[in-house]
Amino acid sequence: MTALLRGVKVVEAAVLLVGDYLGMLLGDEGADVIKLEQPGTGDYLRKILGQFAPDWSPLHVMANRNKRSLTLDPRGEEGREVFRRLIESVDVFVTGHVGDVPAKLGMDYDTVRAINPRIVYCQATGFGAEGPYSSVPTHGAMMEALGGAPTLAPDESGRVRETAPGLPASGVILGPLYGAFAVAAALHQRERTGEGAFIDISCSDAVVAAAWPKATGLLNEAKLQPSEDVALFPKGGIAQAAKYTYYQTKDERYVLFCCIEKKFWDNFCDVAGRPDLRPWHSDVTVVDYGEDDLELIEVLQEVFHTKTLAEWMELFATHDIPAGPALPISQVADDPHLRARGIIVDAPHPVVGDVKMVGNPIRTRGEAFRVERPAPALGEHVDEILAELGFDGPTIERLRANGVLERRAAGSAA
Repeated sequence: MTALLRGVKVVEAAVLLVGDYLGMLLGDEGADVIKLEQPGTGDYLRKILGQFAPDWSPLHVMANRNKRSLTLDPRGEEGREVFRRLIESVDVFVTGHVGDVPAKLGMDYDTVRAINPRIVYCQATGFGAEGPYSSVPTHGAMMEALGGAPTLAPDESGRVRETAPGLPASGVILGPLYGAFAVAAALHQRERTGEGAFIDISCSDAVVAAAWPKATGLLNEAKLQPSEDVALFPKGGIAQAAKYTYYQTKDERYVLFCCIEKKFWDNFCDVAGRPDLRPWHSDVTVVDYGEDDLELIEVLQEVFHTKTLAEWMELFATHDIPAGPALPISQVADDPHLRARGIIVDAPHPVVGDVKMVGNPIRTRGEAFRVERPAPALGEHVDEILAELGFDGPTIERLRANGVLERRAAGSAA
């Protein structure tokens, strides 16, 4: 983790990817994130989409890193007292629950704000906290379907098919990213005004917002004037655009070549030793994709076969040429640039061993990202957190015996 949010305390009451990932983003920046879970069940992300070991899915190990786990049933009087003390001590509350679920658990904004008026409360869900669909439970593709689905039509058999792509986005990633940004902004506001905030994040809104370049044109298509430069991307697709497409290198690797402006095209022609190709670019339009120029594609493929990927990248980096590697995920960890950036890290875990995981794309000078807390076992930090809240050992055992807490705090190697 980095230290940008060190000193900030967060309670995360969520299951599955949206709330989990939002909490992870805050934890990666140094916040102390307490993952609040129901005794006995907890976040069932632990159990789905593959297993390193029982209850240790890859998604749990990734999305719940840099957190502590506190199990608590807040619905009884004793549980409400623990929850009250917890909320008094924190800066941020994150929930992924929809509709009236937070109110049923005594975790709605009004209740939490009454305990801690300075709280930054973020509700991040698929369809948001307000609107006709706010009570609908969602999974990831639903967020993308509402926010920019592909064009659909039934085929001859009546089966629904995609006939044109939608907005390229992932709601379970984009919603939490906007949420983490909003939390950081609200914390800054609180420093100025002393007031907390209620933040309502809809992942379907985030899908639309993140696709704004394409969405803006599509939403105003009737107003667009005829022009060669209206399209953000080649109409025929990358495969048909000679200057915005993939080429294979001498060592059978791949680059994505994007020399659609004349200055970049000229730079490439000179570096490639092919100044004769300079005239093969339009002087009429601002950008020239080389669309449907299949002859030029063949010529450029011959050129790219003359050097390895590493040799091409050295030339691209030193001669102002927009082109770069096209890597399968299996090669990402070995790429020299991504390795230097530290985006793939080896994170030790007491149960599953060392795990390669995606690191933190936010870099601060002088700090290297590392996972300081592996994803927790269910209820692993019950005793530790309650002791910090002022509960003594006998009281903690009584709460555990009464079912308010996990009956047995799971050890990290259990």
